[in-house]
Amino acid sequence: MKNIAVRYALIAFIITVVWTLFEHQMGYNTVNHAVGQYTRMVSAFIFYFFIAFAIALQKRSQRDIISFKEGFVTGLIVCVIYAPLSALWFAVYGEIINPRYQASLMEFEKSKLVAIKASPIIIADKMKEVQLTSGGSFLSYFLLFVFTFLIGAIIAFTTSLLVRNQVR
Repeated sequence: MKNIAVRYALIAFIITVVWTLFEHQMGYNTVNHAVGQYTRMVSAFIFYFFIAFAIALQKRSQRDIISFKEGFVTGLIVCVIYAPLSALWFAVYGEIINPRYQASLMEFEKSKLVAIKASPIIIADKMKEVQLTSGGSFLSYFLLFVFTFLIGAIIAFTTSLLVRNQVR
């Protein structure tokens, strides 16, 4: 069980790193946030896919028999490995590789709000949200870890319910 989960957690993490570097090279996290606001979700969907894929492969490796617990544990192992690695990676990316990420994202988000003539209160609230969720502090990376893990656990739970074999 653990080998499949570990393998696919690491594959998802490597794809996340490669995808983020591709986005950086294309300017999606620097000067082209209009595209980046959509492409940033790709790594999350890759992670979700690999949770379900690991559970399905675990079931196949056991002659198409898996209990809810076995599936859920497999998915949780993927989460336990991927969530801290990805949070650490995004901290390295946001603080070392692209230290202007947060500032450029805030400028982009503010320009969208100014264009629609949003009130100063709405702009201030959005800037606080972007500042909290886009890095720059221990809290933002910790929240990234927590929410990555929790959403992954929900995916693992749901997938395990769907693929488990009924006990007779």
